[in-house]
Amino acid sequence: MATITELLLQLAAESATAAEARLRRLLYEGNALYHQGLEETRRELADQSRELSTGQLCLNSAEAGFPGAETREEALSLLALASWQHAPGAMAFDELAAHAARQGVCLLAETY
Repeated sequence: MATITELLLQLAAESATAAEARLRRLLYEGNALYHQGLEETRRELADQSRELSTGQLCLNSAEAGFPGAETREEALSLLALASWQHAPGAMAFDELAAHAARQGVCLLAETY
């Protein structure tokens, strides 16, 4: 079974030649995988940080560029984002989303 990162890399590669309808489906699928990867990162971080105080986690979050966390959960979420956004899977999704945007494709339905 492929990892989230492998799947996101495949979607990003496929997006280069996808028509609009397929590109939208790739974007939806990639978005779901992106959030899965972020949640996995948060769970792993929570397990690794059991011994740290809430104050230390909030400080770590601020040092990672995400100040303002006041609770343990906020700090863990922000730290997970700080970590995940630099992961290959997240970067692949960023490329997929950027390519889709250049093609005029987004996750929000447009109605006039």
